[in-house]
Amino acid sequence: MIRPLAATALSLVLVSAAAPAIAREKSVPADKVFVYLDRFLKVPAHERSRMRLGYVLRSDGKPLGGVKVVLVESNGATTPLPVGPDGEFDRLPTLAQLNSKARLVFDLPADKKFGVSMGPTPVLKLAQDYDARELALTVSESNAAMRKAAGPGLSLMVPKLPGIGFVGAQGGQIVYGDGRTEALPIVGGAPVFYPEAHKGAARVKLSRTPTRVAFDDGKK
Repeated sequence: MIRPLAATALSLVLVSAAAPAIAREKSVPADKVFVYLDRFLKVPAHERSRMRLGYVLRSDGKPLGGVKVVLVESNGATTPLPVGPDGEFDRLPTLAQLNSKARLVFDLPADKKFGVSMGPTPVLKLAQDYDARELALTVSESNAAMRKAAGPGLSLMVPKLPGIGFVGAQGGQIVYGDGRTEALPIVGGAPVFYPEAHKGAARVKLSRTPTRVAFDDGKK
């Protein structure tokens, strides 16, 4: 559970590229790396405010961190796109940059094979106490945004996000409006809140502040 979503159409392996500017560079069209991002950015901002998309560089199945990446637009303008130690891009291109046929220049050998995984992430602060209704809205609105971004032809292929997991929290409780409490289920070592299974929940209280909050992918 709680792993990057990599649906068939949303992951890729970059094996070949155009002729590099220098021997240690690989140049790739930006829209081939940030698959699905243009569709997501076309969804009105207020409809996707509870989630973001994360893109992670990987090589040989492991995150490829610290790579220098520069976005080069057709007019020559350049924008650094920092990659953290976990391989995730700290900054993503804008819709205008994607539409401008921009390319990404990676400071990697031209024959280096690597991939990019994409996954949605909830926009939530790390805390021990959450409003269960806000968590439920995060799940429902994020699912709606993902389906809208996919469009009518592909919306049925978009995996449904059933809940939110709290990595590193160890455990927690659901507090219902009538005062009842129930332990959060533990999936993959993390407590998870499922809005549809926990209707009437008012608060979610965790044993400790999580190190990361992520959508559960529904797999046990």
